Amino acid sequence: MSFVVSLGPELVEVPRVRAMGVEAATELLEGLGFQVETEQSDTYLGLGFVSSSDPDQGEEVPKGSTITLFLV
Repeated sequence: MSFVVSLGPELVEVPRVRAMGVEAATELLEGLGFQVETEQSDTYLGLGFVSSSDPDQGEEVPKGSTITLFLV
């Protein structure tokens, strides 16, 4: 009998996307294997730039996770 030990899902660090255009940020994140959703921030002005993300930059989350971009 043999056992396979899983280290769990592959973790990927969320890159900095603040101040990026929404298209560029989406391409970057999808290229890293994330799903992307967008929401209007509390200070939404219709500019199409990212004010923050959830999870935020530097966090390590499983590949395939959904990253929400908050837009201004």
